[in-house]
Amino acid sequence: MLSTRVGIIFVCLALSACGLGVQQSVDSAPKKNHLAGQWQLTELAGQPVQTEKAPYLDFSEEGKVSGFAGCNRFFGQVEVEGLSIHFGKLGATMMACPNMQLESQFMQVLEKADNYTMGSNDSLSLNKARMAPLARFERVKAD
Repeated sequence: MLSTRVGIIFVCLALSACGLGVQQSVDSAPKKNHLAGQWQLTELAGQPVQTEKAPYLDFSEEGKVSGFAGCNRFFGQVEVEGLSIHFGKLGATMMACPNMQLESQFMQVLEKADNYTMGSNDSLSLNKARMAPLARFERVKAD
C-alpha cells in the first residue's frame, strides 16, 4: 500500500514537472516586435525634414536597431517594453560631411527618447516624458 502511494506521488511529480517545462518554453518564445522594419524621419524638433537622403531607423525582431543619421550609419541595441523605449550605446561610422547639424540633432533624439507613440497611419513619434515629440517617422513600405 505504501509503495503504491509512493509510486503515485512519483508519477504526479514527474507529470507536473513535464507540464512546467512546456509552459516555460511557451513563455520564453520571442515576442514579435511591432516596431520591426524601417522608419523614415519626417520631422525633427517640430520642423519638417527635407534632405536628399532622409535619416531612418531600422528595428529588428531581436532588439537591435540600425540606420542612417544623415551622413553616417549607426547600429546598436534597443529595449522596447510597453510604450517605453531606450536606445543603448550606438556605434557609428565616422565620415565627415559638410553639414552635420541634422545628424547631431537626430543622434541626440535617440539618446533622449524614453517613450514612443504610434499613429494609426503607420507613423511613429519618439518622445521625452510628456513633452512634444522629439522626432516623427513614417513606416517605409516593403516593395
